[in-house]
Amino acid sequence: MLPRLVLVSAILVLLSGCRREHQLTTTSADAVRSYRQGVLQYEKFNYSDAKALFEQAVRADSGFAMAWTRLAIVEMAIKDEPLAREYSTRAVRSSDGAGERERLFIRMWDERLRYDAKAAAATADSLAVRYPDEKEVYLFRGNLYELGKNYDAAIKSYQRAIQADTGYALAVMSLGYAYSAIGEQEKSIAQMERYIRLAPREPDPLASYADILLRAGKFEEALEQYGKSLALKPDYWYSIRQIGNIYAIKGRLKDAQERFEASFKLLPENRQLEATRYQAEAVLEMQRGRYAEAVTLYQKALDIDTISVEAEYGLAAALSKLEKHAEAHAVVERVLAEFRRRELHQSPAMAGYFYIRSVVLMEEGNLAGALALCDSAFNYTVPLSRGAIFRQMGEIELREKSFEQALWACEEGLAVNPNSPDILLTLTRVYSAKGDRKMTSEIGGRLLALWNNADPDFLHRREVLALVGRTAAARL
Repeated sequence: MLPRLVLVSAILVLLSGCRREHQLTTTSADAVRSYRQGVLQYEKFNYSDAKALFEQAVRADSGFAMAWTRLAIVEMAIKDEPLAREYSTRAVRSSDGAGERERLFIRMWDERLRYDAKAAAATADSLAVRYPDEKEVYLFRGNLYELGKNYDAAIKSYQRAIQADTGYALAVMSLGYAYSAIGEQEKSIAQMERYIRLAPREPDPLASYADILLRAGKFEEALEQYGKSLALKPDYWYSIRQIGNIYAIKGRLKDAQERFEASFKLLPENRQLEATRYQAEAVLEMQRGRYAEAVTLYQKALDIDTISVEAEYGLAAALSKLEKHAEAHAVVERVLAEFRRRELHQSPAMAGYFYIRSVVLMEEGNLAGALALCDSAFNYTVPLSRGAIFRQMGEIELREKSFEQALWACEEGLAVNPNSPDILLTLTRVYSAKGDRKMTSEIGGRLLALWNNADPDFLHRREVLALVGRTAAARL
C-alpha cells in the first residue's frame, strides 16, 4: 500500500509524455488528471468547469494540497471570499508532506487571499529564486506590482513570465492590459494580437482585444470582437457580460439586463453571484434615475456580500442623489475601512475611494472639498483611470460656473477616451450653461447618435434631448 503522500512523478510522465512537468504531491492519477484539466479551464476563465474539475481532484485525494489551493483561487475569482479562505486553509494544512515548490506556491496564495501583500510578495520572490522556471510566480508578482502602482516592474515581471514560457498566454494578456493602463495603446494592441495568435480557437483573446477597443470608446468595433468570441464559444460568460455593459452604455437597458442574466447563469452559483445580480439591477436603475429603487437593490447586494466595494460606491452615489448625505458619508468610510483591511489603502484602488468621496461632497454642495479630493485621486491613477477624475472636475467646475476650467477638464478627459459618453454629457451641460447653442447641438448630437436605440426611460438621453431642444427653441 502506498504511503499517504508520495510524489507521483511516474504518473506525470505517463500523462505528459516527454514534456517536463512539475511534480505534484498526491497518490491519485485521477486527481492529477482532473487537476491538470482544471488548470487549463481556469486559464481560459471557464470558472464553472475549473471548479468542477478541482472538486473532482480533491474527491479523488482529499489531501491534495495544490488542488485545494486551485479551488481557493477559483472561489476568489467568483468572489466567494470566505470559501476561498477555507479552501486555502485546507491547502496549508495538507501541504506538510509536499515538496518545497508546492509549499511556497500554496503559502504565496494563502497570504494573498488573506490580503497580506507584503508577505505574499516575499514568498513569491523566494519561489522565483529557487525555481526560476516557475512562470506563474512572475504573473502573480506582476499583479502585486500593479497593486503597488509600480507598472514598470509589473511589465518586466510579465515579460519574465513570457521568457519562462513563450506560449504563456495569460502573461501575454496581462502584459497587454498593463500597457493599456499606462496609455501605451499600440503596445497593448500588439500584445492582444499576440494573445489571439497563441490561442486562436479560444474566446478570451478576442474578448480581451475587445476590452482594449472598449476602453478607447470604440463600441461598435468592440461589439464585433465580442461577437467573434461568442462564435467560438457561444456560452462564454465574459463576452456576454461585456456586451451587456456596452448595451448599458448605449442606453439599451433592457437588452443589457438580458445579457447580464445570461452571463450569470453560466457562472458557479453562490450567494455572491446573487449579490452581483442585485448590483447589476441597481446600476440600471441609476441610469433610469430611479435612485430609491437603486438604494434598495444595493442594500440587498450588501446584505449578501458585505465587502462589495462596487456596491458601496453605487449606494453612496444613489444616497447622494436622494440628498441623504450623512448616510452616503458613512458608506464611504466603510470603503476606506475595507481597503485598510485588504491592505489596498496605498494601491490604485484609492483613486476610486477619493472619487466617490468627491461625488458625495459635490452633491452636498461642498465644491472646494470635492475639487481637492480630485487632486488626491490623481495621486493613485494611471492614464487609463484619469478620464473619470477629469470628468468629475468638469462637473464641479460647472457648478462653480467656472466654464473655461470645466471645458479644460473635459478636454483632458477626452484625451483618455475621445468617445466617453460621460465626459461628452458633461461637455454638453457646460456648453448649454454657457449659452453656446452651436456646440451644445454638436456634442449633444454625437450623444443622441450613440443613444439612437436607447430605452425611453434612459435618463441621460432624456436630458440631452432637453438640452438640445432648449437650444433649438432659443434659436427661434
